[in-house]
Amino acid sequence: MNFHDIEGFLAIVRAVDAGENLTDAADDLYLSQSALTRRLQRLEQELGTSLFERHGRKLVLNTRGQAFLPHAKAMIDERTQAIDNVTRLMDPERGRVRLDFMHSLGTWMVPDLLRSYRQMYPHVQFALHQGAAQYLTDRIRAGVSDIALVGPKPQDLAAPGQVQLRWHQLEMQRLAIAVPEGHWASTRKSIAMAELADEPFIGMLPGYGTRMLLNSLAAEAGFVPRFVFESMELTTVSGLVTAGLGCALLPLDDPYLNATNLIPLEPARYRELGMVWRDGDDAPPVKQFRDFIRMSGNQG
Repeated sequence: MNFHDIEGFLAIVRAVDAGENLTDAADDLYLSQSALTRRLQRLEQELGTSLFERHGRKLVLNTRGQAFLPHAKAMIDERTQAIDNVTRLMDPERGRVRLDFMHSLGTWMVPDLLRSYRQMYPHVQFALHQGAAQYLTDRIRAGVSDIALVGPKPQDLAAPGQVQLRWHQLEMQRLAIAVPEGHWASTRKSIAMAELADEPFIGMLPGYGTRMLLNSLAAEAGFVPRFVFESMELTTVSGLVTAGLGCALLPLDDPYLNATNLIPLEPARYRELGMVWRDGDDAPPVKQFRDFIRMSGNQG
């Protein structure tokens, strides 16, 4: 079965769903309408049935087309994954690296790494993906990403019966509590987590690294944080604290957050940042980039 014909079928489905016509579908594939029509005709001939019904000038996916649709999508997805897997085994200076990272690292660590690496290897391609720490770790284990920059260190690197993961520490950021201007603790030199049991908290969404740290530290202190706002960006969390809406757990020395009234936790607690990858994944482009990260000078 011709993959180009399947892609043509999917393009027509997308156009029909969007209320567009065959010409629009052909334009999306940079084809003439007649060329796209021939692709559909070849596919229907191979399947031995029509996939669309024509109502006037409008095409409508029929029941046979609806039955074929999920298989068509799966075949294209498998083809894309196969090409991707082979590409990753190519020349390390021209291959492709799938890099995941937490939102908070998109303002400093990731841009710095990519800028320096592309200066040495300008032809390496990167596919970037952002998300919560636990979600990114799951993506590594599922094999849909090569490297994830996350924190804290995942607890299930060697979970029984699952793909084994590896970890390399890059940074240790001391943690502090951000409080609004005029807060009772704003003049303190340090603060214990237990003193904040009754405070309203602004935190990251569940699954994000800093949220997991806050929940863990609060549990150690014997309480459950009361969240008044949640976000997926540390900069938003910091801004909400500045607006006087609550307290937050933040890295102490992060110039990109512009946070004020940061009180170090005592005893000292840290946000561990590092790199996680699948054990045994030695595709040349991926291994070379991992080695570069290790030697980049970002290690704590």
